[in-house]
Amino acid sequence: MKNESLLSIWIEAKHIIEPLCEDLPVLTDEPGDWRVETPSGRPFITLRIQKSHVGLYVLPMYYHPHIRPRSMDAYLKGKSTFRFVRTKPLPVEGIQDIIERARAMIGTY
Repeated sequence: MKNESLLSIWIEAKHIIEPLCEDLPVLTDEPGDWRVETPSGRPFITLRIQKSHVGLYVLPMYYHPHIRPRSMDAYLKGKSTFRFVRTKPLPVEGIQDIIERARAMIGTY
C-alpha cells in the first residue's frame, strides 16, 4: 500500500462499489488494492491506493467514454481514471452511476 493515510477513503469507496459488483469475479482483494473482472476474464474495475490519491480505474469507460456521467468530471484524470483525495467528499451517486453504466458495457469491450 503506497499511502496508508488514504485507507479510509479506499474503504468508503469499496463499500459503495462492492454491492454493485457482487456477482463479478474478484481478482485481488487486499487492503488498498481491489480488482474485479468480467465473467469472461476481462478487467472491469480496479480501486487502488496510490501515493497521493485513491484511484478508480474503469476499463469499460476507456472504450466507451460516453458512459461517464458529467457529475464525475471533477474527479476524472485521463480517459478512464477517477482520483479521490481527502479534500473532497466522495461523490457517492456519481460512483454508483458510473459502475452501473460500466456494467451495461460488459461484453462490448
